[in-house]
Amino acid sequence: MTTADLTEEEALSIVAKAAAQVDARLAERTFTPADDIGEIGLDSVATLELIVSIEDQTGLSFDDDVLFGVSTVGDVVELIRGGKPAVREG
Repeated sequence: MTTADLTEEEALSIVAKAAAQVDARLAERTFTPADDIGEIGLDSVATLELIVSIEDQTGLSFDDDVLFGVSTVGDVVELIRGGKPAVREG
């Protein structure tokens, strides 16, 4: 199974797990694709930490320029579902 095969709910679960790792106050929150990243309490540094956590969980790697377009949880879900496997060196 690839991340493109994930349902929206499965991708949201990945986001929720990563968000809880970044900020424990988000552990009990239920996320929807419409949730604004800033409104849930993640600034730009925390958003980067969220993305890194997702990369670690999934083995994906996201281009840095794509990260600047992330403003909603739905954007992150689409990154997960359309992500490319990380290239591991060595």
